[in-house]
Amino acid sequence: MISTPIRRFGAAILMLLTFSFSTGVLASKHEPKSHKAQLVKTKSTATPSKKLASSKKEYSRNSEIASLPDLRKYPSGTPRKKAFLRTVMPYITSQNAAIRSDRNWLVSKQYERNFSPSERTRMKDITQRYKIAWNGNTKRVPWNQLMEKVDIIPTNMVATMAAAESGWGTSKLARSNNNLFGMKCSKRHCNSEPGKVKGYLHYDSVKEGVNAYVTNLNTHPAYKSFRTSRAQLRKADQEVTASNMIHKLKGYSTRGSSYNNYLFAMYQSNQRFMAPN
Repeated sequence: MISTPIRRFGAAILMLLTFSFSTGVLASKHEPKSHKAQLVKTKSTATPSKKLASSKKEYSRNSEIASLPDLRKYPSGTPRKKAFLRTVMPYITSQNAAIRSDRNWLVSKQYERNFSPSERTRMKDITQRYKIAWNGNTKRVPWNQLMEKVDIIPTNMVATMAAAESGWGTSKLARSNNNLFGMKCSKRHCNSEPGKVKGYLHYDSVKEGVNAYVTNLNTHPAYKSFRTSRAQLRKADQEVTASNMIHKLKGYSTRGSSYNNYLFAMYQSNQRFMAPN
């Protein structure tokens, strides 16, 4: 017979061994499970982030090269007109905002003789874009030419001309070339690319086409009288609006003044779809 003290000692040893074994089993099962959960969490948070960045880049790329959508799917009349204006108005507004920024800067520098290097660079850039000769001498800046050329084209005037020349964005020229204004190209600058309307300028985006049109009115010698009339309005402290500038545009169409009358009537009948300007 085993004595009571020995039995108690054996029981204690057995309990100790049982506790150690169960603890080791629990530990061996818990640690891998915890590590695996951590890996899954990292993967699930990283993947959406990568996907979101890709979507953002795609949106940005699409917005930069946005071509004119097929507006023929909209019923003619109000739905199509509104869709057209929703498409082109942001580009016209953006271009005029950039011009206004340059003009305001020029006004602020007009009576200064000393330019910083960055200001000199900006002035050089503006004169080049507006085809104005300047040798870099800040004491002899061609201010009259700058103030005559660096100015907005009324937003609603641009929108009206775009609608008139493109049939509210449905013409083949507008759809194929992103050319909303019927702007022709010279023989030197014409590219005969497949799918493009020959004899006319084509652009990679609607924005590029709008900017080219505005630049054309602000720089081409044929529209000198238009710019002079605009400068006279500025000197008289009058607003430069579609109403008082459409009839000032000469030489854009072979139809002469009848073209201006047509544009003005079109502007008046569709003014309710446009923002005041």
